[in-house]
Amino acid sequence: MLKDYQEKILELFVQLELDMSGLYSLFAVKFPKYKNLWATLSQQELDHAERVKKLWFLASKNKIVFEEKLTKTYTVKRVLDSVKDAYANAKADKMNLMTALSVSRDFEQSIIEKEFYNFFTGKDPETRVLINSIKGETLVHQSMLKNAWEEERKITLS
Repeated sequence: MLKDYQEKILELFVQLELDMSGLYSLFAVKFPKYKNLWATLSQQELDHAERVKKLWFLASKNKIVFEEKLTKTYTVKRVLDSVKDAYANAKADKMNLMTALSVSRDFEQSIIEKEFYNFFTGKDPETRVLINSIKGETLVHQSMLKNAWEEERKITLS
């Protein structure tokens, strides 16, 4: 049985994935040069939100273990607030492409460094695949954004 604060952390994880999807959708409009990248990331973040909901359900039924370690709700809220701030800045045209790529890469890196998806432990191969798919895609997102940032940096330096 999940504790109330664990439920809140999981709720925030879902919201984080949804807000990142919204941010990437906005970036697809604001920075069309990478429209396909942003669209792919946005869709995958929606998929992540659905998978987190599934993990949340499984944890509530004690089919997987959710152990948040030292993470508190404010840690996830801080990342979520940063995503919301980036969205507001982009919407107000206070962000250029390089900044959009940088903050996006930083968000993905933050999720990796905080090991948000290492808090789940699957008891069977199917749930382990589910957990590892989110972690793996987050690493791919970070790499894709890094590559796009490096490509843009070369253009601006030449």
